[in-house]
Amino acid sequence: MTGPDGEPGRSRGDGLTVSWFGHGAGRRADGLSSYSDQVVGGLQRRGCTVYFHHQRGDGTIAPVDEAHRTGWPGRRFKTVTVAAPGFRAAALRRLADERPDIVHCSLSFSLADGWLATAAHRTGAAAAVTFHLPHGRRTSARGRVLQGLYRYWAGRLRGYDRVIAFTPEQVERLTAAGIPEERCSVIPNAVDTAAFHPGASQLRRTELAGARLVVGYLGRLDPEKRVAALVEIFLAAGLPADVRLVVAGSGRDQARVRAAAARSPQVRYRGQLGTPAARADFWRAVDVFCLLSTAEGLSLALLEAMASGCAVLATEEAGAAVAGPGGVPLPARGLGPALTAELRRLAGNPQAAADLGRLARAEAERHHGIEAMLDRVLDVYRSLAHPAAPIP
Repeated sequence: MTGPDGEPGRSRGDGLTVSWFGHGAGRRADGLSSYSDQVVGGLQRRGCTVYFHHQRGDGTIAPVDEAHRTGWPGRRFKTVTVAAPGFRAAALRRLADERPDIVHCSLSFSLADGWLATAAHRTGAAAAVTFHLPHGRRTSARGRVLQGLYRYWAGRLRGYDRVIAFTPEQVERLTAAGIPEERCSVIPNAVDTAAFHPGASQLRRTELAGARLVVGYLGRLDPEKRVAALVEIFLAAGLPADVRLVVAGSGRDQARVRAAAARSPQVRYRGQLGTPAARADFWRAVDVFCLLSTAEGLSLALLEAMASGCAVLATEEAGAAVAGPGGVPLPARGLGPALTAELRRLAGNPQAAADLGRLARAEAERHHGIEAMLDRVLDVYRSLAHPAAPIP
């Protein structure tokens, strides 16, 4: 099969129409909005017509033109969004107008996620859902909480014809919660390695000018990410003055991170970066990406950092193995001393960080390119030409 640029083996969209319920950007900028942006943009490049639905609270930045974008009102309470009254009737009317072949929900759009599968079938479309929920160690308190959430969501995913997960571990937990394995597809998260690549950075030339080594984090500033701990460990490590830490993002720990960063000129807090161009420039400024999460699915920030040539220091739960030879795993216990030792080692030998970064970039190109992921998504869409009956 020939792709849009003439390359053999690249799947076309075959004129499919997709109604995508996902996450816009503007007020939010995280892995969910990046996932919608990358996949929807890629589907359009492959010849699909995509109608993009998002919550108005996300902002107005969307990967489609205004004629194909719908912003829905809703109320967000911490990590969940409640659809406004009348959403279901209005969404059915909108789907009847769009006449999609596929309704794809990037979880969680709202607490009506489960109903979207019913709506798809009522309008003659198949239903697919991407399951973003992370997983942690089963023996940890957070891992047990997450397993309960898998059971909660499994009950709401029963109407979907296909559940897309990022890792086999997610599928294992979904099947344990009651989703048949044959309804699941593993399609790892991916990154546009043409957009995210090593190169010159405006941020590195200005705010970080003269730095011998730049350590960075970009993403949600929520407790499970342990970014405040990263700042504290960095400050306590006694690193040379020309080693810098730069943090970007927003979340519940934002005030803590901002306060910690204000204690030293070696630390910069950049706030939320709302566009792919801003993220790409950020990653090109960074030599070492630190991800200390207690739970992850497959972090898009991790893949962006790898594609940009950053060395990776990460916990096992954060996906240290994803970076392959470009990553250094950090232990769950003794995290502070282990991270301190690695930061001191790389500060003393920046070339070692550069070498790890090249290996991480090669790993991203080999295993996490966006085009291979789009091929697999389109294969799923084609396989759903005749939706299966809901699970009893």
